[in-house]
Amino acid sequence: MESDWLTTGETARMLGVSRQHVVDLCDRGELSFSRVGTHRRIRRCDAQQVLEPELTREQEKSLWLHRALLGPLMIDPSTVLDQAQQNIERWLPKHRADGMAAGYLRQWKQILDSGVDDVVAVLVGTDEHSSELRQNSPFAGVLPDSDRRRVLSSFRAHWGQEHTAA
Repeated sequence: MESDWLTTGETARMLGVSRQHVVDLCDRGELSFSRVGTHRRIRRCDAQQVLEPELTREQEKSLWLHRALLGPLMIDPSTVLDQAQQNIERWLPKHRADGMAAGYLRQWKQILDSGVDDVVAVLVGTDEHSSELRQNSPFAGVLPDSDRRRVLSSFRAHWGQEHTAA
């Protein structure tokens, strides 16, 4: 079983940074640690949090809505992907060609063209890039309004239970 506590060197390897950078993160209060004698020990979950920072409420709500797309996507991939492609074709001319929204829509087009597995990775990804892409999602209209409302209601209940202020 992996240890719950890591050395600064182990943490550095996990994060892909130098040991000194981990020490600096600890000293700046950006990474929680405990001392064992003169050595710092970092909980594995705290190091993992650096790799995958918490999502904002809006990002997590978007994630929930996009997770709900997995059902329709797995049942009828061609219909869902076609609808997303049509949305992109309709929306792209409405945005400045050099604008951020158009850039995200072009990225979505590439992802859609690369297949269902790549689409799923973005729909459920918790990384910053996936979160940004979901804010410019071409999947409008895929979920029926009743399903969308149920997902949002479920999300609100989840957020209230899991993210209450201490």
